[in-house]
Amino acid sequence: MDLPAGYAFRPATLDDTRDIWELVCAVDVEEYGEPDYDESDVRDDFSRDRFDIARDSWLVHDGSGALVAVALSWDKQPHTLMMAECAVHPDAPDLYPWLVSRISGRAAEHARESGRCVAHAYCSEPNLRRAAALTGAGYELVRVFRRMEGPLPAAVDAAPGPRVRPVTPDDLPVVCDVLQDSFADHYDFVRAPYDAWRRLYVESASYRPDLWWLAEEDGRVVGALVGQAHEDKGWVKTVGTLPDARGRGVASALMRTAFGRFAELGFGKVGLGVDSDNTTGAMALYERLGMTATHRYDLYERVFTGT
Repeated sequence: MDLPAGYAFRPATLDDTRDIWELVCAVDVEEYGEPDYDESDVRDDFSRDRFDIARDSWLVHDGSGALVAVALSWDKQPHTLMMAECAVHPDAPDLYPWLVSRISGRAAEHARESGRCVAHAYCSEPNLRRAAALTGAGYELVRVFRRMEGPLPAAVDAAPGPRVRPVTPDDLPVVCDVLQDSFADHYDFVRAPYDAWRRLYVESASYRPDLWWLAEEDGRVVGALVGQAHEDKGWVKTVGTLPDARGRGVASALMRTAFGRFAELGFGKVGLGVDSDNTTGAMALYERLGMTATHRYDLYERVFTGT
């Protein structure tokens, strides 16, 4: 599949970070009326283990040299599970089929190494061009994720439950283990070594140590929450409770603590992302806390074999 006349592609470099961010924000605004991506998110994507910028990125420029399309893939589980995203500027021609063909080609390369590679690609519900390109290339919708948001009151009452305290630097290895143990039975989960986890969570430009908390019961850490500032709102990057501590108000206590701090910082809203098929009752908890689903993101899948 060739690009239209006058368009050219190349791999990304670190110097392209801001241009990629601005392009994705333009697509976000087209889809939901506001940006949903920070420049730090691009840098985080580039810092993932097994991300090869020369082979896992595709930038398309028009004849004037403007960036009009981008695709990124990530070998989440060596040669067996590949994640991918792509975006085309609203004013550009429909380049999604070309981007999806690049993503698919990369997944096929992984499959030749392992014998079988599952490729997953996200698509926001309003983006009909991207959805058509994915289904046209043999991808099927397999999962639905939601972004949830809610207003923050001026003051938030503490919830009964475990002791919640700020995370200290010495706690970071424990937080890593607790969060990964909390998500071990979740869809698409792949455990990361501590160093890789630390690069994504602690060495990120979005790292806000004042927005990290852990929950303890009888001196044992049973849950943790990682928060950050996202545009004009507080953002829950992740929150998890150990399986044997669920149902005892751990997540609720962590969320209310985060809400209180977000309110102190002057944020008017709080947001997070959640798997709508989550079996732990997360969506129901967030709804009880006053949050509602505002955005839908569909996950598409295609399986590649090494034959």
